[in-house]
Amino acid sequence: MPLDLALVIPVWNDAEGLRALLAQAQDFGCFRQIIVVDDGSDRPVVAPGAEVIRHPAPLGGGVARNAGLARVTCRHLLFFDADDRLERSLLDLLADLDGRAFDFCLFKHADSRVAAEERWGQIAHDEFLWQAAGVSVGVLQPVPPAGLPVLAQTANYPWNKVYRTAFLRDNGIGCGSTRVHQDIPLHWLGFLAADTVLVSDRICAWHGVAAAGGRLSNLRGAERLEVFDALEPVALAVEAKGDAGWQVALAAFLPGLMDWVRRRIDPALHDRLDAGLARFLAARAGWIDTVARREPALAEQLRALLREAP
Repeated sequence: MPLDLALVIPVWNDAEGLRALLAQAQDFGCFRQIIVVDDGSDRPVVAPGAEVIRHPAPLGGGVARNAGLARVTCRHLLFFDADDRLERSLLDLLADLDGRAFDFCLFKHADSRVAAEERWGQIAHDEFLWQAAGVSVGVLQPVPPAGLPVLAQTANYPWNKVYRTAFLRDNGIGCGSTRVHQDIPLHWLGFLAADTVLVSDRICAWHGVAAAGGRLSNLRGAERLEVFDALEPVALAVEAKGDAGWQVALAAFLPGLMDWVRRRIDPALHDRLDAGLARFLAARAGWIDTVARREPALAEQLRALLREAP
């Protein structure tokens, strides 16, 4: 039997992107249900063939995805952004997944930054982590337990995974309510809760990165400080798991995330960003001590960030 699959698309002021993605989705013919969540666009979106949920004002992509998830009736779902594109290999992946039990399947994607270098695939950092987890090559394979904390450190995208709907609902997993960084809880809590994660090296999505513009990824204001609100449930789940490997993984992820935010936030907000990081780290000093026993250099890096805070 074909995978019973829903497509959930949050959209905000991107009617053109939505039209292109819907045309693809309908051409592929693999989605029993398509749900478009119009997150307060200036003009209500038109989405023939899809169920449309409209928010009267923008609430953020995470809230929009959660609203779509609540309406899914299919056994599996794929979140996708209106400005990204499906690749035909998705149809091959769905055939591979037929009859397989899994909580979610992580697949590879093509990135416009990589394409600009005349290569095809995902960014080097993610590819390195796939290799470190021992799953870089293979049409479909389960991730060994030791590989899960490694893959959790990949870019926290919502659209490179086929989820089992009941897995998300039964574990209370969804996106955060922050305007940006809302995909961090979905990504990390999924990895932390999953019993069976499959991976595929099939490239099933195209991710276009715009250097500037009106996308949420281009915002530079105080909303970036909400990154700690997005991280808090992840840190609590890591601590509850009581596994040093997960603590090291989150510790390794944190400096790169802070650097990413620092390069995008208004420099006038750097002191507030550093103060937020200091509060986040000070609340888990024992966690840093655990990291130090496995990765002393990483723990010292975190302590240096704490010392440098205003």
